Amino acid sequence: MREIIKDRLVFSIKYLVGLVLLGWILYKVDRQKVIEVLFDLQAQTILIVLILALLNVSIQFRLWKYLIESHSHHYRIKDLLPSFFAGFALRMMIPGGHAEVTKIFLLQGKKRGKVIAFGVEKGFQTALKVVLISFALPLVFPEYSLVLWTLGSLIIIGFFILPIFLKRDSIQKHQEKEVSYNTIFFTSLIHSLPIFACITLQYYFLLNQSFDVSILQTAIVTVFIWGAGLIPISISGLGVRENLAVFFLAQYSVPGAAAVGVSLLVFFINAIIPAIVGIFTIMKRRHDIKEASGEIKRITKNVYKRGKEHFNGSKERNAKNEGRDA
Repeated sequence: MREIIKDRLVFSIKYLVGLVLLGWILYKVDRQKVIEVLFDLQAQTILIVLILALLNVSIQFRLWKYLIESHSHHYRIKDLLPSFFAGFALRMMIPGGHAEVTKIFLLQGKKRGKVIAFGVEKGFQTALKVVLISFALPLVFPEYSLVLWTLGSLIIIGFFILPIFLKRDSIQKHQEKEVSYNTIFFTSLIHSLPIFACITLQYYFLLNQSFDVSILQTAIVTVFIWGAGLIPISISGLGVRENLAVFFLAQYSVPGAAAVGVSLLVFFINAIIPAIVGIFTIMKRRHDIKEASGEIKRITKNVYKRGKEHFNGSKERNAKNEGRDA
């Protein structure tokens, strides 16, 4: 009960922080101009942005489907799409660490491989965002170039080293099926880059209806807006994203009102609309979701217990070896 209260409190605080940040930036800009920017958009521009959003969602689904197929034997094809859309809603609805990972409970069969697939999806996406930010931020703050480029380079090197570590028997025995992480990481990359490209193009077409922002400049700004969720002070980067959009687009003479309006529109199209679809899935399969919290905690406790036993076993073996040496 205490854990539930804690989770809901943290979730509420994050939503409150996001709303405060959003309210603050809306207070700072001309709200009438925000509305005017949105209503001045041409139909063909909106159509292009919607097509890009559809392409974006399709690529994300293909990656989710690929990761599940690569890590699990036990699933039904018909459950993949509902679980995918449910993920959009769950990351905004459920408090605490359950959040989006709960979507795996809409997939039938063993959960072990599906948890790993989800971890790869989120872990790779997070690492890619950090790499992009590490190489883009020095273009705005050149004094931090060395530190940021070093960080980005280390993460890229890690992509090549990690698959070697994941081949160890101690890791592979927890898998549902044999997995080649070199292939997994490469496939994740060739899906993630087009996702980023789609978002960049959405901003590019929306901004260039009224302003002159190059595709490279748009890409740089998109890196920071896309990475807003990495700052864990709100839900899905709410408020953080709009403030970042105002700050970075100001470098290219885009007014704050336009930055906020475009940012909110892209977020609505890319995240809120799929989340609405996901809500209907959750309502239809809510009996599966109810079991998620307890099951996730059980899995977490098992992982912790095994890790502790492995650690204690290693200590005992080392102590015995030291005794023999003595």
